[in-house]
Amino acid sequence: MSQEGKVTHGGSNKQTNRRSWATKIKSVFQTKQRDKSSSIKKDKMLRQTPEILPFIQIHDNYILLKDGVMDILQIQTKNIHALNDTDLNILLMNRTRFLRSYFRSYKEIILNFPANTEAQRTYWLKKREQTTNPIRLEYIDQKLVEFDFLERERSNREFFIFVYADDKQELTDRKNDAIQGMQQAFPLTELPRTKKEQILFLLNNQNTKL
Repeated sequence: MSQEGKVTHGGSNKQTNRRSWATKIKSVFQTKQRDKSSSIKKDKMLRQTPEILPFIQIHDNYILLKDGVMDILQIQTKNIHALNDTDLNILLMNRTRFLRSYFRSYKEIILNFPANTEAQRTYWLKKREQTTNPIRLEYIDQKLVEFDFLERERSNREFFIFVYADDKQELTDRKNDAIQGMQQAFPLTELPRTKKEQILFLLNNQNTKL
């Protein structure tokens, strides 16, 4: 009886070992499959990114899209809190006139841009080159430090309008209509190519700073 018990016990150990190895192999195989499927999904997502974005190429006076063209103009804002009631009503009426008359496709967006102190910095750097007074130099250096702080910690809220069209000629006409329509309310200004690139970058990378 004891020998039969030993044989039975040995066979049970062998079966347990086989099951243990089978479980380990299956676990490794499933892990590899998950890693493979994850990498496939990641590659697929990266390939889809250019397909989602509508922009193809940026030019100086227009942006080429997959379906038509567009351009970006900046909206010059006004301090409405400093206006009296009459001027405020005139401003609102001019704005309403544009919204009622301009029926073409457009989009208005608001973005936060870092404070730009380039003009002030250039002015004080020029003054620094023209003086040798240590007190004056210390004052100018303090101003430059303040500009660094403003550009690093402060931001300006800026307003833009996207104008869309089927081709470049139509885009030019629509931009002129928008500029004339907004002239008495919030004037529109043309933007350099670098500014347009920054706008598109912020729109598609909203958790990233310039």
